[in-house]
Amino acid sequence: MKIEKLIEKNKENYEKIAISEGAIFNRLSWLKMFNDKVQIYGIYDKDNNSIGGFHLYKQKRFGLTIYRNPPFTPTIGPFLQIKAENSAAVMNKWKETLFLMANFFENLPYSIISISLNKDIIDTQPFIWRKFKVIPGYTYIIDLDKSSEDISKEMSARRRNNVNKALKDGLIAKYSDNLEIVKSLVLKTFLRQKKKINQYYLNKVLFEFANKDNSFSFISFQNKKPSATTFCVYDKNTAYYLLSGYDSENSHHGAGALAVWEAIKFAKKLGIKYFDFEGSMVPQIEIFFRGFGGQLVPYYRINKAKLPLEILLKFYKRELF
Repeated sequence: MKIEKLIEKNKENYEKIAISEGAIFNRLSWLKMFNDKVQIYGIYDKDNNSIGGFHLYKQKRFGLTIYRNPPFTPTIGPFLQIKAENSAAVMNKWKETLFLMANFFENLPYSIISISLNKDIIDTQPFIWRKFKVIPGYTYIIDLDKSSEDISKEMSARRRNNVNKALKDGLIAKYSDNLEIVKSLVLKTFLRQKKKINQYYLNKVLFEFANKDNSFSFISFQNKKPSATTFCVYDKNTAYYLLSGYDSENSHHGAGALAVWEAIKFAKKLGIKYFDFEGSMVPQIEIFFRGFGGQLVPYYRINKAKLPLEILLKFYKRELF
């Protein structure tokens, strides 16, 4: 097996496998937003056949070379097409692939590498053996094969009350393709929280990538004015809760929950299997997500920095390094 940077003649096979085995974040239509800052890699078997891939976002900051997830991209992969049916053979192929990736990362000209693996990757031993620090993150995932009634029953009483109170007070959550409103509500939230957001890539996600075949948004209206929004992207299996926001000057404590609830029901109507909240380690956000009753699912972040930079980072980012 080997890893090579994706070239033009291999893109068609890469895309077919990404559609079949990967997430929407592995698709070329998503990755092209990042131009030459994203490096896309193919994974090939001993006969040089394409069997999978992953990507890295490379940036320079303060003279340091950093490899990480692209903006608004929760995971880098990998995805893999495995024809073996025997569970031991499947596990061996994944182990071989992940060990190959760990060695590949170690040989990159990095100052810092910090990436998140797809949530179905639970074997991080190859990275641990190469002295990477492995940090768990968590997301909540709702099984959309359940009925809407059963999904609602599994929500917390507080979250159901949020939705019911919003409806009782006359709020309406509508499907909307007005992504300018979505952007406005997202920016208001980040501004209020005094957090930075990459507006360049936010615009690319909303106005270059998004269309009715890969994304949807719901907006809660109060007194006919936008109050809160939920924006999701999706592939054949999963809808991913990617962006949200609300207007503090036209707020209602149930507006956000109502928008999410309508997004969940819409994803179910599309025939999608799962609704993924894409996780958060921020306590206030985590408790909001938890209230929708999904299953807690771990994913893993792989970190490493060159010495003596790693020693310095242990003081400032001890939770990561």
